[in-house]
Amino acid sequence: MSKSFSDVDWEPETPFGVLSELGFFPYSGADGDLFRKHGLAGWRVSVYGRTLIQIQEKGRRFRGRNTWNTRRRWEADNEEQLNQKTIAEFKQELAYLVDHSELKPQE
Repeated sequence: MSKSFSDVDWEPETPFGVLSELGFFPYSGADGDLFRKHGLAGWRVSVYGRTLIQIQEKGRRFRGRNTWNTRRRWEADNEEQLNQKTIAEFKQELAYLVDHSELKPQE
């Protein structure tokens, strides 16, 4: 059974806490728990519990539907939870996106 947004763990050291801290809000969708931020058009964050996070950019429409291209992805190994180092990396990337309306070039 899937959790509703009201059941989500919004603690600071979780992916959901990071999203809340940076001003993202949940909205419904078929692709996991989806989050957007006002003023950051064309971007969304898709979260699957505590095991997978994706920062996605809006792509071209295909057969009348929006497509989303994954630009950054963090996934826990073996169905474990994301560790604090990974969550910190996600927070850093997302904060850069919020400040610059684009992702930092990958090294």
